[in-house]
This record gives sequence, C-alpha cells and structure tokens, in this order.
Amino acid sequence: MLYSSTHARVQLGMGSAVETLCGQAYGAEKYEMLGVYLQRSTVLLMATAVPLAAMYASSEPLLLLLGQSPEIAGAAAEFAYGLIPQIFAYAANFPIQKFLQAQSKVMAMAAVSAVGLAFHVALSWLLVGPMRMGLAGLALALNASWWLVVLGQLAYILMGYCPGAWNGFDWLAFSDLVGFARLSLGSAVMLWSAIYYVLGASRFVSRV
Repeated sequence: MLYSSTHARVQLGMGSAVETLCGQAYGAEKYEMLGVYLQRSTVLLMATAVPLAAMYASSEPLLLLLGQSPEIAGAAAEFAYGLIPQIFAYAANFPIQKFLQAQSKVMAMAAVSAVGLAFHVALSWLLVGPMRMGLAGLALALNASWWLVVLGQLAYILMGYCPGAWNGFDWLAFSDLVGFARLSLGSAVMLWSAIYYVLGASRFVSRV
C-alpha cells in the first residue's frame, strides 16, 4: 500500500500533464517542443522524487508510528529502502513514455519493455532463488529492470530515431517551471480523484 499509493500515483499523476502537451505539440507540428516538454517534465518529476525518497527513507519509524509491529515495519522498511532508486527511474520513465507515445513509437517501447520483462524475471529468480537475498534482492531486481527500460528508451531517442522532436538538451526546460508544476499538480489531482472515486464506488458496491 505504501508503494502503490505514493510515488507511483504521485508521479503518474504529475507526469500525465506532459501527455497532453506532447500531443498538442505533435498535432500542431511543433516537434521541437516535444523535447522541451520531455526535459521540463523530467526536471519537475526528479525534484518531486526527492521528498518521496526521504519519506521512503523514513518508512520504518513512520510505520511504527502508525501502529505496525516492529517485525512488519522492519521488513517493509527493508523493501522500501531498496526501492528508493526506482523512484527516480519512475521520474525519468513517465516523461519518456509520453514523449514516445505522442510520436506513435509504440513498437520501440514494446521491444524495450519486453527485454526489461525478460531481464526482470531472470534477475528476480537469481537473486531471490539461488542467492536467497529475499526482499533486498527483489528490490534490486525491480531497480535494475526499471533503469534498464529507462536507459533503453533514452538510448533509442539519443540515437536519432526521433528526428525533429529531440534536438539535444535545451535550457528552455528550466523556463516556466512554476506554470508547468501547476498544470502537473492539476493533472495529478484529477487522476487521484478518479482513482479514489473508483475505489470508493467498488467498496460501496461490494457492501450492497
């Protein structure tokens, strides 16, 4: 619950703003803006990842404060500590996904994801099975798999498969960050509202 309701939902919600902007830029044939939006969203989500990482680093005392037993808090904290690098992988992955989706680069994304999935299955088996690393091994496998996907998609972009949309790093990424943050927060609030509405409705129906 700690994992699913924090960085995944926060960053997915904030990252969804770039989906709208990239789609508009691509439709208007302002292809150079796709790269700017990609970088601007990455800067914002990386900044958001810092307090989320601090929360994960404090997970054991927070869980104890919420009434969890020391055994459960310790095991959950071990897993949460290992997931901290994945928070930053999420921050990089969401903008890259929306950037590629706007250009219909779906097959490239699918190919990278397939490699990441195969790598994750093999590494999880190795670390949790023969090496018996437990939760720490599972967290390490998740980190490695996510960063493999991020780096694979980034390599695809940097190798020139997105002509016009990617023109290198641009200082425009650091302009209008406040306005971009407001739009991202608005997108996050809408997504959270939809998620919790569905959860609330499903619980109500299950009780009827």
